[in-house]
Amino acid sequence: MNQPRNPLIHALPLALAALVLPSLAVAQGGSTASTKTENKNITLVTASSSSDGSSELSREKVEDCILSLPDPQKLEPQITSQSLFVQGINGVAGRNEWIKSYTAHLDITYMTREKDLIIVTTRSVQGQPPVFREVEKTLRHTQSFTSNPAEGDTYAGRSNRQYYFTSAEAASRDVKERARAWITQQAPTVCGVK
Repeated sequence: MNQPRNPLIHALPLALAALVLPSLAVAQGGSTASTKTENKNITLVTASSSSDGSSELSREKVEDCILSLPDPQKLEPQITSQSLFVQGINGVAGRNEWIKSYTAHLDITYMTREKDLIIVTTRSVQGQPPVFREVEKTLRHTQSFTSNPAEGDTYAGRSNRQYYFTSAEAASRDVKERARAWITQQAPTVCGVK
């Protein structure tokens, strides 16, 4: 099959040869007696400048730490209860009763300190130095915990077991253990601790 030829594709090698051959003649100094090849590494640096007077704002976090955590021994959860009719208590067939199920909730409120370094740079002809400003803020946070019924002391059902806390003390103990573990994990992030 004959396809029409694009004249630009055939002109491209000729144009490249026209650019390269004169530079070779200059590099050889017009003489073909000796050929000297030299390799050089060249670094090209490009930069752009703008002096439109606009400002750029950037923020860098300098510090983020917890100011204080509560004493794990003084935690007191809120206990709620509900009455449930369950079947097959603790796997005993025919043992169907009303039970009281307990759930414990605990909220830990703590404060954090955050320090940010704000950098303002202005593009101008005078070349103003950047402005540095440190901003500090204190924030309140709350971490919530709930007792896990899967750790309960009573279960109902045979194939699809449902666990329950049948005492307020057991639900309270479970949620306190969860909160204490979290406080222990956060201890290294308290301000001033290295």
